[in-house]
Amino acid sequence: MTRIVADIGGTNARFAVAHPRDGGYRLEHIQVVNCAKYPDFYSALGQWVETLEERPRAACIAVAGPVEATPQGGRVTMTNLGWDIRAEKLCSDLGLDRARVVNDFAALALSLPRLTGEDKWALRDVPPQHNGCMAVLGPGTGLGVAAIIHEAGRYRVVPGEGGHANLSAGSERELELLQILARTQLPVYNEYVLSGGGLVNLYRAVCALHGRQPEELTPPDVSGRGLDGSDPLCRETLIDFLNFLGSAAGDAALYYVARGGIFLGGGVLPRIESLLPESEFEQRFVTKGRLGDWLQGVRVEVLKAGYPALIGAAAWLEY
Repeated sequence: MTRIVADIGGTNARFAVAHPRDGGYRLEHIQVVNCAKYPDFYSALGQWVETLEERPRAACIAVAGPVEATPQGGRVTMTNLGWDIRAEKLCSDLGLDRARVVNDFAALALSLPRLTGEDKWALRDVPPQHNGCMAVLGPGTGLGVAAIIHEAGRYRVVPGEGGHANLSAGSERELELLQILARTQLPVYNEYVLSGGGLVNLYRAVCALHGRQPEELTPPDVSGRGLDGSDPLCRETLIDFLNFLGSAAGDAALYYVARGGIFLGGGVLPRIESLLPESEFEQRFVTKGRLGDWLQGVRVEVLKAGYPALIGAAAWLEY
């Protein structure tokens, strides 16, 4: 059965038609649009649906934000965008037999068993536990977190909202940065730093740490200057960002007992992952007191840029 799939973030919306193939899915008619150009979800979806010659009879929409389960298939008002999306309206507007609305990172989690070696690379190359819990987190417009567990011969999604768990310090420097960040946000939650906008918040804290006046930079400015080495404070910001991400990833491994692996996704990391070897991500990941030795056995993989959440959205319609 072909199906409409979408991945709606706070910045971009991705649409595609998914066709089952070899235990996975082939994506066609992919379109990426800027959410800011549309007043609501249905306007963004409608302009794309009009380009389809044949309309599928089912749809799954993966959305950034906590989704409310309903008998009709779910609904959500997006945390960072304000769009209201309801499964029953999808069915009535498009004449669908079935529609689901799910959390975007829950969909991303469900894609993990269906991804190939071309879709990811190993940051911590240790053997995963067969059928062990797998967890995914990633900074984008916000910070998404979810996991899947293998139960009775199939995978079950365990959604999360770890973006609003409190950020922790793993060094004296990070403690100083948290104290600076706390002047404007208390408590300092993960997403306040580990997101696109969080890069700017962290950059300002790094400037304050050095007694410097921050420039008015955007997230791409911070990542671009940090990567090309033209701004040492931006470079420090990216390293601090990856260090904080290492702590959050280790926390997720502990929360979910993720012996099947931790997977790093989101829109921010693919742009700065080249700095991972320069960071202390590994140290932060495993420095968790008496469970540090246990974390040595947890595999960490980085998802490559692509459309895994669309694959996961298609898989949701199998359930």
